[in-house]
Amino acid sequence: MKLFSTGRCFYNKRVIDMFLSIDELSDRVDGTIHEKTQFSPQGVDLTVRRIFEVTSPTELDFGGSEERPGEMKEISPEKRSPEDDYGWWDLAGGQYVVEYNETVQARDGLGIVVPLGRLTSGGSTHPPLLFSGVPESRPVLSVHGEGLTIKENARISRFMVWE
Repeated sequence: MKLFSTGRCFYNKRVIDMFLSIDELSDRVDGTIHEKTQFSPQGVDLTVRRIFEVTSPTELDFGGSEERPGEMKEISPEKRSPEDDYGWWDLAGGQYVVEYNETVQARDGLGIVVPLGRLTSGGSTHPPLLFSGVPESRPVLSVHGEGLTIKENARISRFMVWE
């Protein structure tokens, strides 16, 4: 098995070849902030646009006629100094819903959004999202008990398509 490195991670070339290349992904992603930074041989990094806190329970039933989504409150990022261009979210341990700057589509392939190591290395994560077409949900961010601080537009996830 031949491995190669891209910074801090090692990848199996056969696994990478199963997913679409950067050129093939470019027309499946809109809203990138800095393509040179976000596009890599492993996929496209997704950035945080907004973060929400769930403030009431969701109600689910078998058929969906009595379903009611939980209410969410947007958390505003705070600038550390007046001259800062971007603010920070200081998140306590718990669950949050994330909205990305980018919109993605897998078309006929299988799309997957996974957390980046920079997120998981501190104990926070989100479950992988698997989908065809466009994702129907936003990831639920689970923050470690000690908390997490995220700057606006931080890269936290990677989008890949398997065809």
